[in-house]
Amino acid sequence: MQWTLNKKLIFIMVALSATMISMILAFNLYSERVLYMTLASKMGRLMDSTRIAIEEMTSKDKSQRISLLRDLKRLNSEGIREINIIDASTKITASTNPGKVGQTTTKDITELIFKSELGEFVSKEGRNYNIIIPVVVKGEHQGYIHFVISTDDIARILKANILSRIMAALLILVLGTLGAIWLASRYTRPIKEVVQAARSVAAGDLETELSITEKDEIRELKESFNQMIRRLSDLRKLEERVRETEHLSTIGELSRTIAHEIRNPLNFISLSVDHLMDRSDQSSRELLQRIKQEIRRLDTLVGNYLSYGKPLKITKRPVDLRVLIEDTLSLVRARAERAGIAITKDYQLDPSFKAPVDQELIKTCLFNILLNAFQAMPDGGTIRITTRKNSDGEVIISIRDSGTGVQKEDLDRIFEPFFTTKQKGLGLGLAMTKRVVEEHGGKVTFESTEGAGSTVTFTMPL
Repeated sequence: MQWTLNKKLIFIMVALSATMISMILAFNLYSERVLYMTLASKMGRLMDSTRIAIEEMTSKDKSQRISLLRDLKRLNSEGIREINIIDASTKITASTNPGKVGQTTTKDITELIFKSELGEFVSKEGRNYNIIIPVVVKGEHQGYIHFVISTDDIARILKANILSRIMAALLILVLGTLGAIWLASRYTRPIKEVVQAARSVAAGDLETELSITEKDEIRELKESFNQMIRRLSDLRKLEERVRETEHLSTIGELSRTIAHEIRNPLNFISLSVDHLMDRSDQSSRELLQRIKQEIRRLDTLVGNYLSYGKPLKITKRPVDLRVLIEDTLSLVRARAERAGIAITKDYQLDPSFKAPVDQELIKTCLFNILLNAFQAMPDGGTIRITTRKNSDGEVIISIRDSGTGVQKEDLDRIFEPFFTTKQKGLGLGLAMTKRVVEEHGGKVTFESTEGAGSTVTFTMPL
């Protein structure tokens, strides 16, 4: 059973109520027991006093009467204030108060003596009670026994009982208050954490995440809050991507316009250089030839940029990947020999296998990867090309070089448009490659270790 906050609060209230009731019952039982024992003791002393008084009244031996009177004084303890023995003529013949011996009873006591004959034995005088007990032995009226009984001890018991109840109530109040403080601190602390986290979020910090240790409604609150933060974070990232896309779109439109405007004067300059080369001497021709090469390079960069901005039109047809790779290598083999780069191949696909791809676009992608590998190995090195199938039946094309590699902090941006680690180029080669392979329904991965080379892998479904 899950202990929800509601159940915990109910349990605490029931526990406090049960504790209060139990303590009150315990104090009541204790008080009743003390009162019962006190009354039993008082009644025992009263019975002993009555017995001794009767013996004193019927005794003829004077020495025995003195002994009985001594015992009577001994019983004059707390609760029984005074014991008087009165004869039939309302004269006090013996008393625990020697000063009253021989005196006649007061008017109130005399009235009570007469009332005792009618069955009324008790009267109250202040905080004391007067009790008259007629003594009749063998049909002969011997006199009366007068007890003066105080209720101070019973009042003290009742007062102590009331004080005990008050103390118990105060104790329960203190315990309840401490329990309420503990409960409030326990359940307001996580709420304060949520409030503080909400303020952080309102200030723009979407990295906040609440730790969850509870197992009640507070847990649900924190889980909902963390889920809200994740959604807000995703929404912010989406908004940033949208703004970046709009920004790049605006820049792209402007850049394409500028690229077209650049291409027109480039054509004119190229034609003018061709015209000047026909009329120049050998030294001038060499200078014009270098100008011509730079014009071609600039025209190629403009062409690549314009090609990246155009929508791709994929035309798939069955292609022998071995033939496609060999055609691409034929374009760069001479350059590889000049740079001292050795190219090895490991074709693990069946010679009759043909993959459904756009031949020209994949060839362009392979060409871009090979050019990047050449630029990463200015002092020569090796390139290894591998083709195979994975366990899911997808085609894998892997190109690995032994070049300088890429720094770890640049790996996350390697496929971003216009990002490049080289001094030359626009940084569109890998971005274009990724776009082409993804249009085929595949993916591209780039792995690199600085100083040990890089590996580019195409994974495409059949």
